[in-house]
Amino acid sequence: MTTVMRPRSMRAAKPSAAAPARRSWNVRSILAKAVVIVVFLFAWHFTVALWLPSYLPTPLGVLGAVVPTVLSEEFGSAVRESVVAIVVGLAVGSFLGTALGLVSGRLLWLRQLLSPYLNGLYALPLLAIVPPTTIWLGYTGDARLALIVVAAFLPCAVSTADGASAVPSSLNDVVEVYRVSSVRRIFDLVLPSSLPFVIAGLHVAVGRAIIAAVSVEFIAGLNGLGTFVLLNARSFHQNTAFVGVLVLALFGGLARLAIVWVLRKAAPWHTR
Repeated sequence: MTTVMRPRSMRAAKPSAAAPARRSWNVRSILAKAVVIVVFLFAWHFTVALWLPSYLPTPLGVLGAVVPTVLSEEFGSAVRESVVAIVVGLAVGSFLGTALGLVSGRLLWLRQLLSPYLNGLYALPLLAIVPPTTIWLGYTGDARLALIVVAAFLPCAVSTADGASAVPSSLNDVVEVYRVSSVRRIFDLVLPSSLPFVIAGLHVAVGRAIIAAVSVEFIAGLNGLGTFVLLNARSFHQNTAFVGVLVLALFGGLARLAIVWVLRKAAPWHTR
């Protein structure tokens, strides 16, 4: 029985044959998303035009309000206040939460000690801790920053701890045999193995950080996008208010895309 060998040129051409199919799938995916957006905008416009009050925002009204709103000094100041607070609070909270999650996931006694409190706080609605935070820290930017840090800290700590505790036992046996130090074990074994859990925690932290910032601004009346949206909505400038909502959504989407980009650069083996 003989084995037929394929020419090298045929074997090399095989992977490239999938490229047109992949490009075609990407085009179809983009077109499908565009169709969904168009259908949503048409449904939104005609729903307001036919059944809802005329003062509600419409796609054309929001589009017309984008340029004057973005160019206004009030909007620029609100964006700077909110974005800076969210970025700083998200960075501090996610770093502290990830660090604690890595350690508590490897130390059983520490995880058993902290787990009830972390899970309980994680399940607590953020709005419930806004009033005591403003009482302790005042109606200042410190209260907003503290709540953002807490909002980002909790999902990172809980998710990372789950990943750190789920490292395969076979890998633990290897580092035991080679007597790897505790510090190298964290960075060379636990962190790479827990990376999907870390990224999942960061994704959740982004949304919770934005919610925390807007919640404090609503209640404390701090300068920021939350107050900007609230004041314009109450004064029936609905299209202008919706521009602020879109900016918050855009910021959240860009933040999550940045996390994915960093993951692809730092750990391409975790992406498909």
